[in-house]
Amino acid sequence: MTPRASTLLLAGLLGCSDIGPAELERGEAELLGTISRQLPTSDATDARAALVRDAWRREHRFLDAAAPGHLFASTRVSQDEIDAGLWSHDALYQLGGQLFTLQFTRAMGLGAATPGLRRVHDGRRGGPDAYGCTTCHWRGGLAGAGDAADNAMLRGDGEHMSSALARNPPALVGAGLRERVAAQMNAELAALRQDTVAFAVEAGYAVRVPLEVRGIRFGHLTVHPDGEVDTSEVEGIDRDLVIKPFGWKGTVASIRDAAEDALLVHHGMQSTHLVDDGDASRVGGGGGDDPDRDGVVDEIVEGQVTALVAFLALLEVPQEEIPSGDPYLATVWARGRLDFETLGCARCHVPVHTIDDARAVLPHRDGGPALTLDLLRDGAEPRLAPAAQDGALTVRLYSDLARHRMGEALAEPRAFDGVEPDAFLTPPLWGVARSRPYLHDGRAPTLEDAILLHGGEAQSSRDAYAALDDAGRAPLRVFLTSLGRATRLVTP
Repeated sequence: MTPRASTLLLAGLLGCSDIGPAELERGEAELLGTISRQLPTSDATDARAALVRDAWRREHRFLDAAAPGHLFASTRVSQDEIDAGLWSHDALYQLGGQLFTLQFTRAMGLGAATPGLRRVHDGRRGGPDAYGCTTCHWRGGLAGAGDAADNAMLRGDGEHMSSALARNPPALVGAGLRERVAAQMNAELAALRQDTVAFAVEAGYAVRVPLEVRGIRFGHLTVHPDGEVDTSEVEGIDRDLVIKPFGWKGTVASIRDAAEDALLVHHGMQSTHLVDDGDASRVGGGGGDDPDRDGVVDEIVEGQVTALVAFLALLEVPQEEIPSGDPYLATVWARGRLDFETLGCARCHVPVHTIDDARAVLPHRDGGPALTLDLLRDGAEPRLAPAAQDGALTVRLYSDLARHRMGEALAEPRAFDGVEPDAFLTPPLWGVARSRPYLHDGRAPTLEDAILLHGGEAQSSRDAYAALDDAGRAPLRVFLTSLGRATRLVTP
């Protein structure tokens, strides 16, 4: 049965008799087998689109049964072809989305020489603990968060839960803009460092300055008259002064690093880059082209990583949905937005960042041409749009992208990649209403539980909230509930 015939059959069964030839042509051009970057114009359109996608996926399940690995093989795009401009940004988005929704198998390179999945990771090698990305990133929609049962048990001994560090899967929407905000902040930090060095050398004496950009402080920087930089008082970021916006500990600098690491530790799928450059603690000690000794080489080629990164970078932007049907709720929401500021939440969960441009630049691993994606044009809807008044590009991220000490209650038993046990990156709150449970290990089932577990640098804000009665707490809860994402009907 062809995809068109499957669609007509399903449409007939479900009574969608108004799907005509013209709409089917549009469906095949825009929706058939794709992850649409457009928002549906109505619920009926959304349902029809989901119907077409489901028919396409069912057809390809038959093809995959006839020729195992059919869908995976179709994602094996070469980096040379991407460099030559032979793949459009939309095509890369579709290929990356297909890779994101695939279920990996042993024949593709899943895992290593050891059989089965592993609930507790074995050191830096990881699990594998899942067959595909959507196994854990599902709540709230495609590339969403995961439930507490989806927690990854990182850096353990392979057997005992108590040996591992729990990590709840975060929502991935808005990843391209998150990286763009960090890149611009990094440029501002680098400029501040450079200016301070120039001043100290010219003045001939040591200079100690607040390391501050956008009103966000990262400790202090001292520069000696010979140009030597002392970073011993830097806080919230690493000594290299690079904001790393991904990972619960703020230790991952780019979407590419995050995607490559996730493929490795959660699925045992090794990119050719990591095979060439990764140490044995990450990729295995087998050496050569098959360090994990599973008999599969070239498990993930560079072009596939690029496609996956393009998909993640172009995911839609979370939305703020102000309650509009009830004037009382709208008033409560407005009070909650004010409380977010007065209670001190906005000190770390900085609501708005401004960026100069919305280009996501994906560097080339081998020094070739970078891939530049225009998030204003290429991103999935709803996407960022310039402000009508002045054209400003404002990203409502609700994070300072810095690490903060969160107190003993949230502290882990040991440091992670050099980050203190109780220090965590401020998670962006955009989309938070669609990404429960909360906190790094998913221990908080509600937003109120998450607030009350704050400590350390957030203790005063937590205490101010806790001192309110339930009616006084309600506005902040309503406001946070408005931080969601656009609704789409998604078929598995």
